[in-house]
Order: sequence, then structure tokens, then C-alpha cells
Amino acid sequence: MNEGHEMRWGGLAGLGALVLSIIAGILLAGAPRITESADTIAGYLLAARGVVLTAVLLYAAAIALFLWFGATLATAFRLADDRSDAPAVVLAGFALTSTIGFFGAAVFGGAVFAMTSRPALLVFAAAPYTVVTVAATVAGIALAIPLTATAVAIARTGVFPQWAAWFSGFVAVISVLSAITILSAGGVLAPGAALTTYIPGGLTALWVLAMSGLLVREHLPTISVQKGPAVGPA
Repeated sequence: MNEGHEMRWGGLAGLGALVLSIIAGILLAGAPRITESADTIAGYLLAARGVVLTAVLLYAAAIALFLWFGATLATAFRLADDRSDAPAVVLAGFALTSTIGFFGAAVFGGAVFAMTSRPALLVFAAAPYTVVTVAATVAGIALAIPLTATAVAIARTGVFPQWAAWFSGFVAVISVLSAITILSAGGVLAPGAALTTYIPGGLTALWVLAMSGLLVREHLPTISVQKGPAVGPA
């Protein structure tokens, strides 16, 4: 049985998720940190309402493509080794991470729409803004699940180069360390700070780019049908 080209679509979905996330991040480049005053946060949301809601829509679309990308990875691992639990863990991890991300984006978008439509609610703007930022940081633990499972599956099956397994494990460790920064009350290690945002985010983006590239190139095992012995009299 020759390989099909279905895996390429999953790789393209990963690249699409990456592009949309980068565009959304650029749109929100001027967003204040959660350590800034409530008036600053409220003023930003009111002035940049359209930009923020556009970024929310882009993130939501990126998350949907990210889930498609994860499902394709899980399928590649299952085809190579259908007796391992790693493919199921990969899929479950991507589903968990995508659920957290989509729910956070939807809630934040709804909160921004409601508060900017009724300016009297802007006095509470810092609350949902901070909650979503901290939740995105804690989501690093959820992201570490599919990353770790991917590393194990690659080491077990050899579907992708071994450097991809090491890279997956490294990004998983960084994701967990970034989630621990919620224990910091402020400074460079506060949730949403440049250090805790750009380093894990950049590494994750590189990982998605690398794995999507391998899928697009169809760096996958060749699946062949083995014929069994004929049944009947000798």
C-alpha cells in the first residue's frame, strides 16, 4: 500500500496555525502587562477593541488548525505502532491544550466585547485580562503532555528523526518551567512578561514549524501489506 498525501494536510494545518498565531501576536504587541494599572488595561481594551477582537478570532482559528495538526501526528504514530498508548496520549494532549486555548480565547473575546460595549464594566477589565494571561501560562503544563508523548513515540517508532524527539522533550520541559512562573508576583518571571512569554512561545513555534515541515515532506514510514500464507491443501 503506497503512502497517501493525507499527512501533508496536517502539516499545512500546523503551518497555518503558526502563521495565524504570529499575526495575532503582532496585533497584540502593544498590549499592557498584567502588572500595569487597571486604568491602563481598561484604556487599552477600549481603544484597541477591534484589534483585540480580530486577534481573538485569529487565535481561535489557529487553535482549530493546531488540533488538526495534532490529530495528524497521532495518526502517524498509530500507523507506525498501533500497540502503543503514545498516539492516544498525543491526541488527548492536543485536545486538552486546544480546549483550554479555545475556551480562553472565547471567554476573553466575550469579556472584551461586553466591557467595551458597556464602558461602566471597564472598571473590572483587569480581572478577565489577568485570568486569561495566567491561564495561558498554566496551559504550558497541558502542552507538555503531547510534547512528551511525541518524544516517546518518535523514540519508539522512528517515524521522525531522533533530533525531533529530543527537541520535543526539551520544549516540554520549558513549557512546564514557564507554567511554574505563576508563583512569581512580578518582575521578569511574572506571567505575561517578555521572558515567560517569548521563550516558551518561540520554542513552541519552532517545534510546530519543524514537525509541520516533516509532515509536509511526508517523512513517514512506508506502510506495506504483508501477505500471509495461503489457506488450503498443500
